[in-house]
Amino acid sequence: MSYVRAFGAFLYDFLIGDAWELFVGPIVVLVVAWSLIQAGVAAVVVGVLMVVGVLMVVALNLFLALRGSI
Repeated sequence: MSYVRAFGAFLYDFLIGDAWELFVGPIVVLVVAWSLIQAGVAAVVVGVLMVVGVLMVVALNLFLALRGSI
């Protein structure tokens, strides 16, 4: 069981690490994109919104890191 716990700790540290918002942000963007596709929004529009959403997540993280609050 200690191997399972150690592997879980490794995955958490590898995927999330110190910036959990870089892990959660793109997942939120994907869920919103899926919702928009299900609502019938054009795929091109959803693709552009996905790129903008991911760039916003990265910009927010960079802003917070440079500000020193992370």
